[in-house]
Amino acid sequence: MHQKSDLRKLYTKVKLEVEKMPITIDFADSDIYKEAEEKGLLKGKQEGLFEGKREGLLEGIELGLELKFGLDGLEIMNIVRAINSVDKLEEFKNIIKKAGSVDELKEFLGKSV
Repeated sequence: MHQKSDLRKLYTKVKLEVEKMPITIDFADSDIYKEAEEKGLLKGKQEGLFEGKREGLLEGIELGLELKFGLDGLEIMNIVRAINSVDKLEEFKNIIKKAGSVDELKEFLGKSV
C-alpha cells in the first residue's frame, strides 16, 4: 500500500509541474497555418500582377498621350491615374488611338472616373 500512496503523490507533483509549463505549439507545422500562408502568398502575387499590369498601362497611355497630343494630352494623366480598373485603362488606351482631340478623351474620362 505504501507504494500506491507514493505514486499518487508523484502523479500530483507531475500534474502540478505540467500545469506550470507553457504551451508551445509550432504554428508553422500546422495545416491551417500552411493553408492560410498559401492563400496569402497567392493573393499577394495576384495583387502584384494587377499592379504591374496597371502601371504598364499607365506608362503606355502616358506615352500615347504625349506622342499624339503633346502637353495637352499629358495634362489629363492625373485623371487617368485615378482609374483603378485595368479593363477601363485598356479601353482608354484604345480610345486614344481613335480620338481626334483631348476633349474626346476627357468626355470618356468624365464617364469613367
